[in-house]
Amino acid sequence: MNARDRVIEIYAEHIALASTDGRLFRKTVREQLMAETGCSESAASTYYNHAKKDHEATSGPIAGLGRAPVPAGVRKAKSKAKPAELQPDNECFAVIELVPEGNDLHVGRCQTFLHQGDASETFDSKVVNWPNSSWVMIQGLGPNHGESFKLDTDEKEIKRYIPTLNLTVSTT
Repeated sequence: MNARDRVIEIYAEHIALASTDGRLFRKTVREQLMAETGCSESAASTYYNHAKKDHEATSGPIAGLGRAPVPAGVRKAKSKAKPAELQPDNECFAVIELVPEGNDLHVGRCQTFLHQGDASETFDSKVVNWPNSSWVMIQGLGPNHGESFKLDTDEKEIKRYIPTLNLTVSTT
């Protein structure tokens, strides 16, 4: 006998328990099925759900099993899983390492942020931790790693650290 057939028999054996304690009924059916057939807990739960659907289709729902019905006129809670709107690029902030290559500056490490405070804290920690590198904090996303450092028209530089002078310049 397979697990699908056996769960229907176990379900019928313990049906009296369903109206008094629905959780214990479900637990009893699942544990007995796992012990007899050696199936996993998730498989036993699936078999239980199928047996419950089959029983409800033939005999109707059993009081005490499943979720309580929602009364008419009651509003359902709104889903909290709505996707957040994207923040525009020019409202983001970036901390960029400037690497000299010939007469140009290229982008080394770069990190982007949604809030200026987070970017400013990171800029300060990068200056402390890598004082021999040049750093710049900009408003906007800026260029990517390996590209030449050139700002678009809607991007602006907020702070720059120059290691040879050991100087941080704010442009705001």
